[in-house]
Amino acid sequence: MYRSPTCLCVILFLFSIQSFAQQQSGYWASVGAGSGTLPNVTVALAYEAPKKPHLIMTRLALNFELMTDNWPREQINDLGVLYGYSFLEKFRVGAGLSGVWGVKRGTLRSVDPDPLTYANRMHDSRSFAGVGIPAEIRYLMGKQNARLGLTAYANLNPHYSYAGLNICLYLGEFKN
Repeated sequence: MYRSPTCLCVILFLFSIQSFAQQQSGYWASVGAGSGTLPNVTVALAYEAPKKPHLIMTRLALNFELMTDNWPREQINDLGVLYGYSFLEKFRVGAGLSGVWGVKRGTLRSVDPDPLTYANRMHDSRSFAGVGIPAEIRYLMGKQNARLGLTAYANLNPHYSYAGLNICLYLGEFKN
């Protein structure tokens, strides 16, 4: 009689492990680089819900000019939370809200004709901050815990909307 409750607990525990394994959630991190409106570097973290195609993602996107003779260099950054769906095991689609900040060039103040100086067109600097709507589509290639992928991204905001394409490296436990 004493062993029955213990056996019942062990059996229930084993069934719960099996059911958890069948309902495995996914989580991953990615880092990517690419170009669009401006060159871009993006870092993202995501969690995919068990038994449902839903995912929640947070991403940091840094967009900046590299080689220009204008100063200051334009840059726009966003830190956002996106909600989305995964489908066909290879695609992730999401949109959300983000904080956006950066620097834009203002009025041209001076021009230095010296060809040896790199930033020879000086502008007023205009900092900005606000809220944007990020969206992205991710295509993942591979079946292992380390994958490659492409990300098409955009952010609509009142200061400096942008879009582009990244090549990304993904690491994590992917939901199948």
